[in-house]
Amino acid sequence: MGEDLKKEARRQYIRYFRVWFVIIGILVLVNMGLWIYRTVLDRQTRANQEAPVERVYDYGDMLTEKQEEDLRVHIARMEKRYKIDIVLVTMRQPVEGQEAQETYGYRSVYWEQNMQDLADDFWDEHRYGYNKGFEGDGALLLDNRYEGQRGEHLSTSGRVEYAFDMDDIDDVLDQVDKYYDTDPYQAYIAFVDGVCRKMGHSMLSPVSLLLCLVGTLVATLVYAASHMSPRLAENSIRVNTYVEGGKPELKHKSDQFLRKSLVKRHIETSGSSGRSSSRSGGGGHHRSSSGASHGGGSRRH
Repeated sequence: MGEDLKKEARRQYIRYFRVWFVIIGILVLVNMGLWIYRTVLDRQTRANQEAPVERVYDYGDMLTEKQEEDLRVHIARMEKRYKIDIVLVTMRQPVEGQEAQETYGYRSVYWEQNMQDLADDFWDEHRYGYNKGFEGDGALLLDNRYEGQRGEHLSTSGRVEYAFDMDDIDDVLDQVDKYYDTDPYQAYIAFVDGVCRKMGHSMLSPVSLLLCLVGTLVATLVYAASHMSPRLAENSIRVNTYVEGGKPELKHKSDQFLRKSLVKRHIETSGSSGRSSSRSGGGGHHRSSSGASHGGGSRRH
């Protein structure tokens, strides 16, 4: 009889905590999948040999020579880690109005449209992209310092395009704007770090994944040991189990062992033009004049 009670207790515990076991199993599978994904990505070498090695085009003369070199070093380090191309272009050129359209051959008289075209076309014409030279992975910031038409456009491509929605683009531009008027070098560093921070969120590091996996397994063992001990089983049987016809049966379950709480957080953003988020297709998804897929957004000052 005692052995039957223990078997029934184990069966009831497994049934009672089956949701917990399913959650643990899902976490383990997710961690393993992310580990494999990051391992493969870390071993990925640059596949695009068409693009130039230059990443900083300071046509607007916003940086000192030392700042340009420091920015190149920082970009190279982040590109190697996140497997994306990162490009900065500064300029001082009118991009708005009929005169500018006629002088420079823009397809529009509007500031935002022309900034988008200039950024996308620069990326396409130079064949940037970590994995390939057309629709490859990466981002470009175009900063225009022409008086009365100042502002920046963030152009995204490949994995970066589809990782970013409009809230993410606004967040990067917000970081740039903190230093836009006071320290252009820090503004461009903020662009690089902002893009990479977002890409890092969708690609956990191997150390983080290992800690998550180990933590999950430890939590499972501790939880199981503390809730499935023979003594606890005996107490549970004594209180909740009755025998009918010589077979144990659990009549009721009154304890609640697992509580779930859902916290919702509303994030305020300071978008420049009231654009809506596009979570499935990338922020500002569109086609450039060359037919390449891009995302992005602008911020005028």
